[in-house]
Amino acid sequence: MLLHQLEVFLQVAEKESFTKAAEALFLSQSTVSAHISNLEKNFGQKLFDRLGKEVVLTPFGKTLYPWAREILALKDKALWEMKDWTGKIEGHLSIAAGTVPAQYVIPFLLSKFLNQYHGITFVLEQSGSEKAAEKLIKGEAEIGILGKQYYQDQLHFIPFIEEKLVLITPANLQFANDISITDLLDYPFLFRQSDSGTQANLEKMLNAAGVPLSELKVIGHFDSLGTLMEGVKEGIGISIISAIAAANFADKELINAYQIPELSGKRTFYFAHHKKRTLTPLAKAFMNFCLEDIKFQSRRGNFLLNQTPAYRL
Repeated sequence: MLLHQLEVFLQVAEKESFTKAAEALFLSQSTVSAHISNLEKNFGQKLFDRLGKEVVLTPFGKTLYPWAREILALKDKALWEMKDWTGKIEGHLSIAAGTVPAQYVIPFLLSKFLNQYHGITFVLEQSGSEKAAEKLIKGEAEIGILGKQYYQDQLHFIPFIEEKLVLITPANLQFANDISITDLLDYPFLFRQSDSGTQANLEKMLNAAGVPLSELKVIGHFDSLGTLMEGVKEGIGISIISAIAAANFADKELINAYQIPELSGKRTFYFAHHKKRTLTPLAKAFMNFCLEDIKFQSRRGNFLLNQTPAYRL
């Protein structure tokens, strides 16, 4: 039995798919199948049942699963503890993030982290915050960055950064800086789809301001924040989005951005991980690195730091 066979086994078990496991490991599907076959021969037991398109663990596979995870966690810990002696750092980061952190925060931090720690591979999967949380529940990602706390009974959340929501308009549509949400009821609005953490926070703020989303003239939805901003830039409508996401377009004067008094509250992005999953030393190091770097960036005015005690894992 080889360690990389156990790694393949865990990927197939968590993703319930040979194809998805192959994609995550950058292997061919035939190679993944061969590793599982060899592992089954080693134990003399079947590990997976194939029920149509679904792949599920057999009773023996379910018994092996926690031991495989513990063995690989111990391997990762040993390699990390020896990095100062060997000069080698190996590992894989699996991150699921909501749209705003995936597009506008994490790449910046990943670049700095990978400059410090070489020999690391990663997968950054972007989706709405709720879907990102589901990936953590299913074991398809080790850590997440979400704009809302979902499945709080199963996931642990660490405050990361704060920001505000802003109104964005086409460059040729200008408002006074004291614009109110009630002044916008006749304008066409564009929004993200409902699994967006930003959208969930926006609806909460609108309800608190006494202007539910149903009172706005919503004419369209986008599944991408980038295309939503393009739609606003082209004059299709206006929107309310993340201030971090809007910054680049607004700085280039492609759109206008305004703060609205009724939406002055801050929204928080969180690191998240499964409560029952032991994090690898690499995942812990990445989160600690990001938390420390965001504190530094906030002092320079690049981000709003969540005013909570410093966290370390």
